[in-house]
Amino acid sequence: MKTENILRGKLLDLLRKVYPEGIDQKTIISILFQYHKSDDILSSLEYLTDKKYIIKKEQPHPFLKHEKIQWYKLTPCGIDLLDGNINDDPGILLQRG
Repeated sequence: MKTENILRGKLLDLLRKVYPEGIDQKTIISILFQYHKSDDILSSLEYLTDKKYIIKKEQPHPFLKHEKIQWYKLTPCGIDLLDGNINDDPGILLQRG
């Protein structure tokens, strides 16, 4: 199995744990960096965003004037995928059971 498919499943699982809240990009990377490269994490987040399983929001940084914070949140489509209410996506490996 491709490592990016495993990573995408981990990201959805992580976002499910904090739902209905979201989580910021730096926190996501800090949680998964021991096992995955930052670029791979960012690429997988974009993939999941493009597939509409998660949404990405940008907010101004509270202290750094020219910085933005990226937040990610699970969508209802992402929940349906995790719950098995829609067909599995071949690009994502989910741990069920």
